[in-house]
Amino acid sequence: MPPSATTPNLHQLQHQFSAALHYQPHDLATTVVNDHFSAEQRLQLYCNNFIIGLTDVLASVYSTVSAMIGDDCFNLLARQHILNHPLPQGDVTVYGAHFSDTIAAQPTLVSTLPYLVDLARLEWQRDCVSRLACHTGNLPLEKLRQLEHQAGHITPQQYYFHIPISTDTFSSQYAVVSLWEVVNQTDGDQQQLLLATLNINHPQSALIQHFKWQIWQQIVTPELIQLIEHCQQQRSIATLTTTQLTLLPQLLHHHLMDDICEVTAND
Repeated sequence: MPPSATTPNLHQLQHQFSAALHYQPHDLATTVVNDHFSAEQRLQLYCNNFIIGLTDVLASVYSTVSAMIGDDCFNLLARQHILNHPLPQGDVTVYGAHFSDTIAAQPTLVSTLPYLVDLARLEWQRDCVSRLACHTGNLPLEKLRQLEHQAGHITPQQYYFHIPISTDTFSSQYAVVSLWEVVNQTDGDQQQLLLATLNINHPQSALIQHFKWQIWQQIVTPELIQLIEHCQQQRSIATLTTTQLTLLPQLLHHHLMDDICEVTAND
């Protein structure tokens, strides 16, 4: 039997159901079957499970943030984030963007833990890098020899150092990289001692890589970050400053170069 004019189609049902999950106005009460539980009770049960499920997703991404503020505070933050940032698709493995903005909108929390926004940014960047193709560590040795001996067609004016796509840079005015390492890589008395002596107001820069099937996080200098960003912008080798040229061995040491590529015409 064809649907009546008052029967919502699939798209309308999906829209209403999404609205119900995020506690927005909807018309599902007249569509959901009533029996032992009312339509409102059924929807409330599903909404609760939906919030709990996405809270677990956020807790897995932002585990260090959760450790800093405790489960109760984190659950309240997560609920607010879920309601303000609806799940855009069925795949929950990529959910969690802009959680740092949700934290930043809490003035009392930020005034107490001013580093928390940057800690959330770090954890989201780690999660994003984990979903990128893994870098195996191969170096363009033959091309490096051609460049060094000015052999072949590779010239500093026309080529740039290619950074593996599974590489991201991070900078903060707080020592959140060290904080993350203390919380996740130590425990017991050692952790408490390191937390007590950590100068959280010390600026830090770091590399985050999906390297050899692990997430590598390394504290580096701001100058190396600038060199990496220079290369990521596909700027030619000839435009590197003298200071940047002295940092080239670090690109090799940190496995931060996987090719030497020609600068395209529109770069």
